[in-house]
Amino acid sequence: MEFDELRNKWLELVRLTKLDEADSIYWNDIFPVVEKRFLEQNKIQGYDWLILPSGLEVSYYILLIKAINPKNIYFLGTKEFKEHFLDKIIAKTGIKPSQYIIDTLDYNEMDVADVYNKIRERLDLFYNKKVILDLTRGKRIMSVGAGIVGAFFGFDLVYIDEDWLDDIKRGMPGTEKLVPSKNPFDVFGDLEGQEARELFNNYNYGAALFFYKRLKEKVADFRKIEIEEIMSEAYLHWNSFNFKAAFSKFELLIRKSSQYNIKLDSRLLNNFEVIKILGSLDTGNPEKIDDISNLHIIIDLYANSLRKAEIHSFDDALSRLYRVLELISQYRLRSYGIETSRPELKNITEDYKKIVKDIYGIEKDTPLEIGLKDGYIFLYILKDYIVENDTLDDLRKMFGVIRTRDTSIIAHGLQLAGENAFKSMDVLAKKYINRLCIKLGISFENILKQHTFIKLSF
Repeated sequence: MEFDELRNKWLELVRLTKLDEADSIYWNDIFPVVEKRFLEQNKIQGYDWLILPSGLEVSYYILLIKAINPKNIYFLGTKEFKEHFLDKIIAKTGIKPSQYIIDTLDYNEMDVADVYNKIRERLDLFYNKKVILDLTRGKRIMSVGAGIVGAFFGFDLVYIDEDWLDDIKRGMPGTEKLVPSKNPFDVFGDLEGQEARELFNNYNYGAALFFYKRLKEKVADFRKIEIEEIMSEAYLHWNSFNFKAAFSKFELLIRKSSQYNIKLDSRLLNNFEVIKILGSLDTGNPEKIDDISNLHIIIDLYANSLRKAEIHSFDDALSRLYRVLELISQYRLRSYGIETSRPELKNITEDYKKIVKDIYGIEKDTPLEIGLKDGYIFLYILKDYIVENDTLDDLRKMFGVIRTRDTSIIAHGLQLAGENAFKSMDVLAKKYINRLCIKLGISFENILKQHTFIKLSF
């Protein structure tokens, strides 16, 4: 007889309440086919313990034990299960007495606390082991209690799903499939993890850290969470220009990823090479910093401004671009022995007065300290490559753009800088950074990528 015919015969007998005949057909003819199909399609192995809150449906436990093939099994069932069903499971699966333990609970007035206490008493068996818990059958309160305990202690969860026949209150033989179930505590962790990653990707590293610290205490496997927590700390320090602290966190990140066998994004490793340079600089002695390192400092501040613009914090972005232009002028003036805080300008005083009068229409003495605009005027006088081919009209236009920062609330005014002001200043910054890169033989696009912070995938 074909399988479908056998199954229909079994259904007919069950509906006629000829249960002994139905049981005979099931075990002799149907179950061998069900078992063969199930094991071909469903295998989840490598577990030290399988926890079975056991009811009165033997076939499910045979399928589970054979599909999972655990080293050990913990049965939690009623006295009826132990007396009338356990032996059949042992006979059908071939498990040895040394491979299983059984605890029993009274059927009447059983509650979640009873189930919790029974499993809790056995926790030393499961400590530091790979454990999977079945949710398929057993008295409802037993399955619910075991599921809660299993989820709380970080066990993997699984159940057998099937097409259910309401009229006979049984599953359709041959439709069984093994379904891993998300741990509800892990689902909660997933939601918090998504929130943390969204904050991370919007450069809100402090808030992301809050979620990661909470998550570490809740999820069973905290390794990935810890890696992302350290990333948040590293980028928080970097984003605040605390390069040495950022470098220290990156070193910890590399060690932990190796320890946990977690592969890091190649872009993060590129970031690591840059923070290694920035973290080693003696920023208190700028005259000792070489050309390439100076470029990294400038590019890093520029990348920071782009991050601020990305989250529409245009005032902050504008102030950083202003500082980028200022750093470029200070770096180039230093090559002529001119320190902006205490400049020696005797040889170019007259040229300065003449150009200032051409630009502003007024005479002005050389400054005691060199600001941004004066810095570019002196570079123009010195015919530095950074302003090569620029005219006085170009300087006037540049100073007009810079004025948008001077009138903003972050400088001397009360206006908010908008996206257009940022874009105008960005054009200037890119123009002069490009000239630096060309002079030093470095690709602007490539070095900017090295300073671009990574985004986490969900």
